[in-house]
Amino acid sequence: MKQEIQDKIVLLNEEGLTAGKIAQKLKVKKAVVLDVLGTNVNDGLGSTIEAITEATGIKAVVDKVAKAVQKDCGCAARATKLNEVFPYRKMSNLSNEDFAWLRDWFTEPKNSVTAQEQKQLVMIYNNVFNAKRVTSTCGQCVKAMVRDLNKVYEAAIKQQ
Repeated sequence: MKQEIQDKIVLLNEEGLTAGKIAQKLKVKKAVVLDVLGTNVNDGLGSTIEAITEATGIKAVVDKVAKAVQKDCGCAARATKLNEVFPYRKMSNLSNEDFAWLRDWFTEPKNSVTAQEQKQLVMIYNNVFNAKRVTSTCGQCVKAMVRDLNKVYEAAIKQQ
């Protein structure tokens, strides 16, 4: 798979699009998107509420009203925020070795990530999130990955 498509998948995910919407937009199979992002992408309370509103027809009504008044209803942003705050992601435990590496890495402020550091971060990310991410030249993609790993690292500290 081309690096460009992987970067676009990650960027669209950061914008709050679901794996299905990303697949439609990029004209690729949903399985390709899930391979890049991991199988539990976008799962959280926001996704559950979105599924309920779609199933009950509430979303269709809200979309029609929003279109009529020419305003965004804010549903996508709300769902994304709820997914961030209340995620359902099933993460593998952070190994002691990965925890030690992240501890050493996060102790010093970083303005950039070397290629070697990114390789290690991607490996840890894929282990923890059950994903198939690869190294990237997309700064936003790397920043998002580091942010997610920092959350995992902070949670691991709290559990000690």
